[in-house]
Amino acid sequence: MKKMKKFLLCLVPSILVILTFLSCSKKSGLDLSTDQTTFDLKVTFEPMKVNCTNGKVVLLYSVESLNFEKEGYKLKDFQILNAQSGNLLCSIGDTAKNMLMIHKPSLSTAMDLYAYPMRTPAGYRFSVGLNFDPAKVPQTVKHRLVLIKDGKERIIEAAQTAVLAKQIPVIGSPFKGDAYVATNATELNPIHSTFQTSYNGISTAPERFCVDWLKLGTDGKLFHGDMKINANWYVYNQNLYAASDGEVIFMHDGDPDQIPFEVKDEDFNLYNGTGNCVVLYTVNGYLVYGHMIKNTVSVILGQKVTRGQFLGKVGNSGNSSAPHLHFGLHSNYPYYISEGLPYYIDSMEKTGSTGSLVGDYVKLPTPVQHNNELIENFGVYNFK
Repeated sequence: MKKMKKFLLCLVPSILVILTFLSCSKKSGLDLSTDQTTFDLKVTFEPMKVNCTNGKVVLLYSVESLNFEKEGYKLKDFQILNAQSGNLLCSIGDTAKNMLMIHKPSLSTAMDLYAYPMRTPAGYRFSVGLNFDPAKVPQTVKHRLVLIKDGKERIIEAAQTAVLAKQIPVIGSPFKGDAYVATNATELNPIHSTFQTSYNGISTAPERFCVDWLKLGTDGKLFHGDMKINANWYVYNQNLYAASDGEVIFMHDGDPDQIPFEVKDEDFNLYNGTGNCVVLYTVNGYLVYGHMIKNTVSVILGQKVTRGQFLGKVGNSGNSSAPHLHFGLHSNYPYYISEGLPYYIDSMEKTGSTGSLVGDYVKLPTPVQHNNELIENFGVYNFK
């Protein structure tokens, strides 16, 4: 395996990830194919209303089809529609209005809608992201697959599903203190949400709601002095706490910290990329804490922990380019073959936003208290 380079503050597994631009567009019309090969669309992870601290409702879900490329078809478009009104919500057919900038990242650009496919031997998976004002959330969505073969267009409409109003698990924060920055999160996230895997013929999006947490200093920056010194990052060596009661189902310790933004001396993959880590089995799923400092993990395998209990310290171990906490809730273990699950943090104070990974900190006139909501990308929060 070739040695891997790391983009800024993200976990990049050694798997094939197929990304595509997204946009909103109108349906085009071509001659329809008479081929009767069946390509059923099915929803493999249901859309759930998730309230975010930016005032939006976020829907992240997945749709899958049989692998139409094996039958000689090419993908022209995948569309999401409001099933009641028939209005087009999202499409990859109009590249003039990109909603998810992947090849040329622009993390500060507002992006309302996105979807992206993942090819697998058995199927073709679309993980979908929709971002709505609360009053505009559709009750039901349906999907349209537009394929091309021998110059003819074929349209498959299926996979209608209700937008669920499920109870979202509520947990605590992995931190205590001020000025923690949520990165690679939710609707502005081209890193975690675009990571998909396939295991035993089942494809998942395990990092759908994962966050990479950093911290601002009093200077409003992520680090001071030489950025290649771990201790110069304000998040480095910060204490980590159990966000829920649970049991330590997995832990690992002993890996050294990486030098920030240097080529790593080890090969990393799905199994060891989180470095020194703790995985807690809780009533709501599996909580993952990744990239901790060597010899700071304070729990052992099988140990029962209570919410607020000290677990270790933020480091830069594993497949990491700079100190941060990789944190997420998952449906199963190992987490990398699970579905990423939504969760709310029960209490936090939003103080502003950085706007991007390297953006300036813009403070709110007055901090705003948020209870039982999903954090937003680049939001800055205080935790008690």
